[in-house]
Amino acid sequence: MGQFRQLVKRSIETALPEQAMLSRGRRLRSNAGADRPSRCAISLTFDDGPHPEFTPQLLDNLATADIKGTFFIVGEKVEQHPDIVKRIADEGHEIGNHTWTHSEPRQTSTRKFRDEVARTNELIFELTGQDCRLMRPPKGELSPGKILTLLKLRQTIVLWNQDSRDYRMESWSDMETWCQHFIPEHGDIVLMHDNHRFAVTAAALAGSLPNLSGVKFCRISDWLRDARRNNSKNLTSGRQSSCSG
Repeated sequence: MGQFRQLVKRSIETALPEQAMLSRGRRLRSNAGADRPSRCAISLTFDDGPHPEFTPQLLDNLATADIKGTFFIVGEKVEQHPDIVKRIADEGHEIGNHTWTHSEPRQTSTRKFRDEVARTNELIFELTGQDCRLMRPPKGELSPGKILTLLKLRQTIVLWNQDSRDYRMESWSDMETWCQHFIPEHGDIVLMHDNHRFAVTAAALAGSLPNLSGVKFCRISDWLRDARRNNSKNLTSGRQSSCSG
C-alpha cells in the first residue's frame, strides 16, 4: 500500500466512528487494568484462505508458538474446506470476512460486494456459530458506497499497517529475512496470506526470533474490546463530572 493510499486510509479512519475501521491497534489494558499497555502487542492476520495444505500447517505452527491470529477467509474456499474453518475457530483464532470470491474490487459493484459479504457471513455462522463482525476488503480497496454498505451491515473494516508482501516471496529465506528485519511496534496489524507457503514459516519463526521476544500476539477483536472499555470509562467519567459540578 503506497504512501498516498496510506494517507487516504488514515483520513477515512479518522472520520469514521472508532469501531468502524481499524488499520492499527490502539491500546490494550494490562492485566492489572492500568491505562497503559503491559507490553508490545501486535496482530498477525492471514488472508485468502482456507488453503487445504498451507492453512493446516500454519495452524500447527501457531499452536506450537502459542499465537492466536485472525483469518480473513474467502467464502467459496470456506465452502470447499469447512473442516479447516471449524478448526480455526476451535483453536481460538478469530475469523473475518474476505468476501465470497475475492473479485477484483474495481470490477465489483456495491450490490455484488454487499451480497458476497452477507453470503460469507451466513456460512461462517452456519459452520462456527459465530456472528462475524470483521471484514477486510480485497486488496484493502473500498469505494464510498462500499464503506456505507459495511457500516449498515455493522461490520468493522480491518486494514493493516505492516505488509509482509509474502505473495512476492520466492524462497524460504525471503520470509526469514523479513522476519529478522521486522521490528514490531505496539499496535501493528501485520498482513500475511495463508494460501501462501511462506506465512507458515513466519509462524514457525515468530516464537523464537529476538525481535519478537516478549511480544504479545492478539486478535483484532482484542483491540476493539479495549476501545469499547475505554469509551465506557470515558462516558462514566463524564457523568461523574457532570454530577459533581
